[in-house]
Amino acid sequence: MHKQIFFLLSISLMLLSACTPKAIPFGQETGLYGASFDHYAINVDNLDESVTFYQKVLALEEIYDGTEKDNIRWLSLGNGMSLHVIQSDNSEVRTQKGVHLSISVNRFDEFVQHLRDIKLQFFSWQGVPMESNSRPDGARQVYFKDPDGYWLEINDARVLGVQKLGS
Repeated sequence: MHKQIFFLLSISLMLLSACTPKAIPFGQETGLYGASFDHYAINVDNLDESVTFYQKVLALEEIYDGTEKDNIRWLSLGNGMSLHVIQSDNSEVRTQKGVHLSISVNRFDEFVQHLRDIKLQFFSWQGVPMESNSRPDGARQVYFKDPDGYWLEINDARVLGVQKLGS
């Protein structure tokens, strides 16, 4: 009896996992060539102002800059991933909300309160000031701009991914 139940459960799990999207941990290799996210680079007008912004808003830790150039600084995004902040001409950069850096936080409500506390204006995807919204997958999100006009999305998708992996 126990073997039959185990067999049925095993078959059910195999069928479910073959037919449904999988929650993949951040930074894991994927695809034929073992691709994984490494870094996101932005061009900024004022290096110190931008680094200070990212440290104040997201508490990102500055890490070793492998280029060792004075106009570049690297900030950790966790799991070996980084944000490269490069002081250079950004006059040709066009910013729109659909092109953004997305960062997932584990304590979304605390983070949104932090944005309110530092008086940083944020928006829902729909453009409602100082409001969050939920995506179709259930993740909550907010959007705001950095000093150079780059859009950032902050969400709690990682929390949802962990919950899905554990269920």
